[in-house]
Amino acid sequence: MTRAGPALKFLLAARQSELQGLEQLAHTCALVTLVSELIHALQKERGYSNLRLCLRRDALARPLATLSELAQAREQNVRVFLDTMAGGGGRKARLLDRIAYALYQLDDLPDLRWRVREQRIGAQEASAGFTRLIANLLAVVFEAADTALDPDIAALLVALLNFIQGKELAGQERAFGVTGYTAGHFDAAAKAHMAELAAGQQRSFGTCARYAPAEIEAEWQAARTHDAPVERLRQMAQQTDPAQPTDPGLAELWFDLCTTRIDAMQPITARLTTLLAARCRQRIAETQETMRDHRLLLERFGQPPADGLPAMLFSVQGRALDQPPADGLGEELERSLLDMLQRQTEKMQRADEALALARAALDEQKDVQRAKRWLMQSQRLSESEAHARLQRLAMESGLPLIAVARRLVREGQG
Repeated sequence: MTRAGPALKFLLAARQSELQGLEQLAHTCALVTLVSELIHALQKERGYSNLRLCLRRDALARPLATLSELAQAREQNVRVFLDTMAGGGGRKARLLDRIAYALYQLDDLPDLRWRVREQRIGAQEASAGFTRLIANLLAVVFEAADTALDPDIAALLVALLNFIQGKELAGQERAFGVTGYTAGHFDAAAKAHMAELAAGQQRSFGTCARYAPAEIEAEWQAARTHDAPVERLRQMAQQTDPAQPTDPGLAELWFDLCTTRIDAMQPITARLTTLLAARCRQRIAETQETMRDHRLLLERFGQPPADGLPAMLFSVQGRALDQPPADGLGEELERSLLDMLQRQTEKMQRADEALALARAALDEQKDVQRAKRWLMQSQRLSESEAHARLQRLAMESGLPLIAVARRLVREGQG
């Protein structure tokens, strides 16, 4: 075997490692799909729980029970899938930590459902309970995106994460709006919070558009026909006044319009998860094909020359023109290996550049989460209150949200 043989063996080992990583990533992406389905079911259950507690109508008990059963089925799907991940299998510790905490929070869900069913909890407290749980499930998606080393898969995960975040903010806005319209007006703090939720959706969907394929953006724009009526009620909420309360019946109209809008988002989420799974399969197939090529070339390197003499060794810089290859294969194989190494180097460089862009978006979100945690700990705020405070600081300072978040992180570390 020529000295190129050992190099090719390491190339083959690299592809084998890459394949194992892709298979593990595909498994993680399958979890993301199941988690996104669970989040959607919990969002619907939260919405009807909020409506039931605000309007106190017994007729809402049956559809709420149906939605609870659907969410339980989605939860069971996640739990069964997680049984295959219990061993870790080399996954990042942070992802496993997030999964563990989400499972811990899910264990409290039956008690929350019971209190909603028996109407022993207020609408805002119930919504906050569902929102905390959904936030922990979103954290699982976030950590899954942070484990991706393939740039195309990472970009799809970033797009999916931001779209789900935007959808979650839309769900929070629906619940918060039902409470305000039931009361007949929104006070100054409620108006500000409603505006922050709408702005947060715009940011999340905008980030998704930067990383999603063009076809997703086109489908999303086509699905946004429900934005206009919701926007009109948003403006009405900003104009309400305690002295002149609105018709509480608008709470149901708001709920129905928001629900139609949110339901139109779910096919986009499903489309992103479908593209994600397809991309994982494609990358696995490509890597397997590359491995077959490497093995074929390695077998050719291992063939003894026809005359039984050892094959000549060639410098990667070339050889003397008057020294032909002893085995008749050396020049072709050396060139094949050099071309392969060059292609792989170029591919890695392009992948690093693309991955850096996706990582930048995740790093921004990570700093926002750090800033929110600092606000929650230092000022004893809830997650939603910390998010609202962060957005308000950004609006008051005229700085981007990420700039304010990073400033708070530095203060917290100082």
